[in-house]
Amino acid sequence: MTRFPSLCALALGLALAAMPLPAVAQTVPAPDDSIVVARVDGHEIRVGDVRDAIRSLPEQYSNLPMETLFTAMVDQLIDRQLMVVRARALNLSDDPEVKRTLRQLEARVLEQTYLRRIVEGRVTEEAVRRRYERDKDTLSGGKKVRARHILVKTRDEALDLLREISRGKDFAALAQEKSIGPSKAQGGDLGFFTREAMLPAFSNVAFSLKKGEVSRAPVQTQYGWHVIKVEDIQEAGPPPLDAVKDELRAKMGDELVEAEIKRLRGDAKVQRFTMDGKPAPAPAAPRPR
Repeated sequence: MTRFPSLCALALGLALAAMPLPAVAQTVPAPDDSIVVARVDGHEIRVGDVRDAIRSLPEQYSNLPMETLFTAMVDQLIDRQLMVVRARALNLSDDPEVKRTLRQLEARVLEQTYLRRIVEGRVTEEAVRRRYERDKDTLSGGKKVRARHILVKTRDEALDLLREISRGKDFAALAQEKSIGPSKAQGGDLGFFTREAMLPAFSNVAFSLKKGEVSRAPVQTQYGWHVIKVEDIQEAGPPPLDAVKDELRAKMGDELVEAEIKRLRGDAKVQRFTMDGKPAPAPAAPRPR
């Protein structure tokens, strides 16, 4: 089935590409949503309809000024209305596929609107700030590790290094002597780094070690084989509110939605059936952990 919105988006893109942009941006007062901007066989298209259509555009278009999009969007809404009138004349509104799609769209819009209003009413700026104050000690920006490493070409070389270290050989001196990495001159010292700053195989080992510990086995990355020693561990303080407020808002919203669904399920009588219409067995209870 042809996707009509895709054709509209293509037509809009072509119209915008041919439209010259104003040389100097001007501040234009926002028109009232009730102003009529076109009539199609008596059907009125208003400024509010144009705004709604712009909001539904892909990001590369929806961020443009309304003055730039106005003519193209009005043309699109006129074309849409012409096709809607023709479709109704052909009684397409009674088509089973159309009815099924409209039911699905209605259900989706009602669901999203219901949940959005629950979240918007409770996940306020003040609520996010209180959540941050409550949880900020657990919102660590991630600890940092200061480590040294010795990089060699083969696993056997790395195993020899581990044996020398176990016999008391100085790690930094071995790094200066044997490492092929760029930190060789600094005795393999990499300074402090976060988990994300290194390759996963390297970080997984470095962040599992205690202060003063050396990796028990060589670690392989695309650069070769590493022997790692953790010199120090630095716990990072909590990130600022501005850095995590979006994450907190999303988390709080997810929690509210989950709690609301659980409440609604508890208040409703839900019956489930198999694909052949027979009563479905009750889902197994989760195992205790």
